[in-house]
Amino acid sequence: MASDWKTAQKNEQKFWEDIFINKKPDDVYSKNDSIAWELFTLEVIKRHKIEKELLNDKVILDLGSGPAGIAKGLELLIEKNVLNNSSIIAVDPLMDFYKNEIGILKESQNLKLLSNKGENIDVSDNSVDIIFSTNVLDHCDKPEEVIKECFRILKPGGLFFPSVHLVYDYLKPFSKLIKYFDKNHPNHFFLEHMIKKFKDSSFECNVASKYTIQQDQKLFSFKNIFKSKDKFRALKRYLSNLVLYTCYFVVKKK
Repeated sequence: MASDWKTAQKNEQKFWEDIFINKKPDDVYSKNDSIAWELFTLEVIKRHKIEKELLNDKVILDLGSGPAGIAKGLELLIEKNVLNNSSIIAVDPLMDFYKNEIGILKESQNLKLLSNKGENIDVSDNSVDIIFSTNVLDHCDKPEEVIKECFRILKPGGLFFPSVHLVYDYLKPFSKLIKYFDKNHPNHFFLEHMIKKFKDSSFECNVASKYTIQQDQKLFSFKNIFKSKDKFRALKRYLSNLVLYTCYFVVKKK
């Protein structure tokens, strides 16, 4: 576990610098083209069990977009007329770095970029129809405040689609030790605790689907340990399958 949120953010920036700027070889992660971001976005939509048509004529916010994320995929779908009359807001505390140093996300007619923490989003009350948040809440400084902020900016009846890496229930007796082994996540949550956080902020909450880490990343496999040039990193990635899974939620503002 990162010692604090700022350290986690430095690690996050270093991760993307290695891929896009330093071009450091990695068995799993690499610089993606436009098609990859589009396919990623469509897969996330599918896992939340929603139809693309739901996103038409909406103000959609990608919370913790990273260098491209859902925001880039949605922008491409709008350009191809797969989505109609929607506007996108991408929010990330590292947005200035992503915008200036990596350059995948650029301000456009359909896309607004904000360099904000999730706890303080520069968006008016009741102004957003839909929020996506992909593998973000477990990386936040104060997740409960981020959830409350999402409630504030969503319109009544608005939808929040977070996906979160959760810890398997069988590890509850060892929950205090997990932070020493999984240093990529500032927070570690179990499903029941995550649902409670949403409900405590007056959201309705349902689980759409669950996926293993290896379903997200096929190369986080046992076989890849022997193929990888960095076997220790590959081993750690494989072991993450035993600790974490990804849960896709549908959360609604009443």
